[in-house]
Amino acid sequence: GGGGASVEAEKAALEAQGKYYKAGEGPPLEELDDAWVGFFLWGETESGREVRCSMVGRDGYFETARVAVEMALTLRFDFEQLSFKGGVLTPTVSGGTHLIKRLVDSGIRFKMGEWHGPEDCNPPPF
Repeated sequence: GGGGASVEAEKAALEAQGKYYKAGEGPPLEELDDAWVGFFLWGETESGREVRCSMVGRDGYFETARVAVEMALTLRFDFEQLSFKGGVLTPTVSGGTHLIKRLVDSGIRFKMGEWHGPEDCNPPPF
């Protein structure tokens, strides 16, 4: 293996700490005050063009809910302006810039063309 703890050992350690949660459960909100999630994406075309993008938000539970709510608002209030009116699409493809604007306005940090620096790698305010 890779030298890390096995799945079973990790589960046992979390259970011993009282931090192994079942489906539908999760940590108390107070434990998530300093939790954050970040995505640092890099892509390169066959011709050598590079693209960088980064996103920093609160914990994964919070950001999953945020994206669902903001996508619902995008569909409700921006539907006529969307490029795609139906089909099986990801939120980013479906909502496009309308969704991204809502996410940024609600507190998610996005940067295009560069990554967030260490000073930005913390939970955004509520």
